[in-house]
This record gives sequence, structure tokens and C-alpha cells, in this order.
Amino acid sequence: MKGLVHYGPEAWNMLQGVFCVYKPFDMTTGFLRKAVISNLCRDLNLLKPRPASPILAIEGNIGERLMVTEKENFADSPLALGPRYQPKDIKLSWAQYLQKDVSGVCVLGVNSGSKGTHVVRESRLIRKFTVSGQFGRATDNQFYNGKVLEKSKYTHVTRGKLTKAIMSIQSAHQQSSLAYLGLDPHSQEAYEVLSSEGLIRPGERSPPLIYGLTVVDFTLPDFTIEVSCINETAMFLKALVHDIGIKLKTTAVCTQMRCIRYGPWTLHHALLRKHWSLEHIINNINVCHPMVKLVKPKTAGLKRLYHLPVYKWFYERTPICTCLCPVLHIKFICN
Repeated sequence: MKGLVHYGPEAWNMLQGVFCVYKPFDMTTGFLRKAVISNLCRDLNLLKPRPASPILAIEGNIGERLMVTEKENFADSPLALGPRYQPKDIKLSWAQYLQKDVSGVCVLGVNSGSKGTHVVRESRLIRKFTVSGQFGRATDNQFYNGKVLEKSKYTHVTRGKLTKAIMSIQSAHQQSSLAYLGLDPHSQEAYEVLSSEGLIRPGERSPPLIYGLTVVDFTLPDFTIEVSCINETAMFLKALVHDIGIKLKTTAVCTQMRCIRYGPWTLHHALLRKHWSLEHIINNINVCHPMVKLVKPKTAGLKRLYHLPVYKWFYERTPICTCLCPVLHIKFICN
């Protein structure tokens, strides 16, 4: 089903919901927000605007017959007010804040969709990152562009030793997650909670927790790991790479951090910068709408959501959830 939209207010009414974009490296989330709003205002103003509302004027003498006429309202003219759609008219919020050094999936909400981003934020969904590092040096900011403070040998590091090191880190974080429940890990009560609720997700703001670590690539001196975590920051991921180097009796710096999944949103749903336009964003809102409906605050972990029939079918059958609902593909006709 395809629709042709050439009227500005009609497109504005469709611009309500949650959508997903790909944040490039070396771009702040604030600059991304301004860029998206600027593109939306540009495309909305290219459409046919609403006509200026007329004013009513009463003409004639009091002793004679009075007439009510409509006159052109110059105060409501675009020549006086400027473009119909301005950046201050659009409300845009994000579900998670990605630092400048992090790229990848970024979930945004426009206008009434800001409520959806709040729900996504309160759901404490698990995020998945691919983090790349390099053995043999240490910098002052734990990132590759920092000042080198130390160099060391790394030829003794193997893939097996790296796997063993990240498994010990994952085990420590899994034990700390039980501490938020105040339960003994070896008790029957802790077993019942884990078996019924699945992954433990803090109900409030907590320190970063790691739920999974996997080695994706290992080619000395470079390596890449996959991190499933919650409440993380860019500094935490950089420190994680640094700690891995210390555990392996060498040094390591982070070279790349990319978010590849945020709950049900993956790279397949993220709009590239060239697609940050009104047409693509409205189509993406329709794609993301069923996923927002399935996200509830403080639900079970992402692993448990995956086993639901809808999510399991979604992940295995199609990279883009266009089959979950009839998506309205919009095309716009400018004046």
C-alpha cells in the first residue's frame, strides 16, 4: 500500500512515534538531534502549507445594515511569520545517550513518540556492543587517539587466554547482579527468582552490568569482543578493554565501540544519515510501532523476550519487521 502526501499538515500528523537511526562516529547525540530536526523542517516546508486563516471584519454604518466579510490575514502569512515549520515546533528525544566515541543504533522519539522513548528507557533493555581493541600500548584516555603512556609485549596472548579472561569478568558481573536482589546465590530463593524471571535487570539506575562477553575476532595485535550489558557508558567500555589487557599481563586500548542492538532494534532498522528525511523517518515509525507496543517497563530480560513467538519469528524470518504490520510507505510531492 502506497500513499502520496503533498499537504504539510497531513505529513505532520504522521510524524508521531518512535524511530531508529544510525549514529556515526565522532558525532554527539545533541548534534544528531539538531540534524534530524533540521531535515524534518526542510522537508515539511517543501510540502504544500496550510492556507492563512482569514479574519472577520464587520463593515457598514451602525444605523444601516452591517455586513460580515472575510479578509486576508497578513499576520498569519508566511511572509510575516516565516516558514510554517520551525525547529522549535518539533519535539525530539532519545531513549539512550550515546557518547561521541560510540556509533550505532540510536532510538529516537518525535512529538508524541517522546512518551515511547520514556517507556523504552524505563524498560532497561539490554544493549549489545562490538568493542574493538589493540594490545601492546596504553594511553591516557584508554582510547586509540590518546597520548601513549606505555608499550608492552603481546605475543604471548592467545585466543584461548582472551576467552578465559573475559569469562572471569562475565562471571564476576553475574554474581554482582544477584547482589541487587539481596539474595544468596546458593539459596533456593535465588534459584526460584532466576528460573521464573530470567535475566536480572535492575529496576533503577545501577552501575554497569555485563550479561555476556564473546570473542568475535582475534588477529594480533587487534581483537574484537561482543558485549551485552546495561547502564554502560563509553568510559566503562574503554576501561573494560584496559582491564582485559591487565588480566593478560599486557596493555590494551579501545579502538572502536559500536552499538549493534538495543532491545529489539538492530542495525537493520537504523536509518543511515543519507536517509534522515521526512519520507524515510515516517516509514521507519510505522516499522518500529509494533516493537514499541511489545516493550513494557521492567519486563523480563531480552533473552526471555526472544523466546516469545512474535520475537522468535521476527528474529529468524526477516531482518526488518515489515511483516509484523501493514506498513504504509509514504512518498511526498513537493510544490
